[in-house]
Amino acid sequence: MPMLISGLTDRVISPGKLAPETPDQDAPEDASEPRVGALERAIARLRELIWESHLDQGAKLPSERELAKRFGIGRPTLREAIRALSIMGILETRRGSGTYVTSPLTDLFEWPARILLDESNVPMIELLEVRRMFEPKAAGLAASRASASQLRRIESHLKAQEASPTREVLGHEDMLFHEAIIDAAGNPVLKELASTLQPMLTMSRKLTARTTPDIPKIIRQHRIIYEAISVGQSELAEAAMTQHLRTVGLDIISEAAPGADANEQEKSS
Repeated sequence: MPMLISGLTDRVISPGKLAPETPDQDAPEDASEPRVGALERAIARLRELIWESHLDQGAKLPSERELAKRFGIGRPTLREAIRALSIMGILETRRGSGTYVTSPLTDLFEWPARILLDESNVPMIELLEVRRMFEPKAAGLAASRASASQLRRIESHLKAQEASPTREVLGHEDMLFHEAIIDAAGNPVLKELASTLQPMLTMSRKLTARTTPDIPKIIRQHRIIYEAISVGQSELAEAAMTQHLRTVGLDIISEAAPGADANEQEKSS
């Protein structure tokens, strides 16, 4: 099974043959540095560059060659870091044009501090890509189609979270909240798709509940999504769901700062 945030591949070389050169790799990879460490360093340098250069939403990053040389890292590692942040909706690579910042400068400190290279999490990052394809649209459709009873169902799962903001309750009610939104979208094909993905979606919801360092923030985002749906604002509902999935994604691939998760667990116990 491929590892999380794929991009580096092992090359099989026959005995007696030399490995082909890689001219696009400006700096050699440090074989002594763990892959996760190199990736963390690349993300930290990207964050530092964007902050110090005041590269706000829409700004273009320097070329890969220039970044790799400036950071002193190999281009494969740089590409992994850019891909991870692109999946989160923080950066965007446009073919033939370059890489652009797609999130506001104020979101800078929500970037992942640690990257988890755990095979058990491999499907989650790919699943998140799929969720970003259909869940915002489902929220938008729900805003224009939800019946009164469907709105009450969505709200009931939100209120359950607000009444008891613990990891256990969030793990259960988060799943039901999102299911209710997909049901309210009124598209049977979408509903069937979500049903097919249900085992992985359930894992994703539980992972969110287990890893998020800020349960109240997740619930607040659920409240914003619900409010947009309840007043029929499709664009706002889509935007709110997109922002929520960005937060979820950062929680999946990052570890909380030391002590943050412990404090949250204390609140939840």
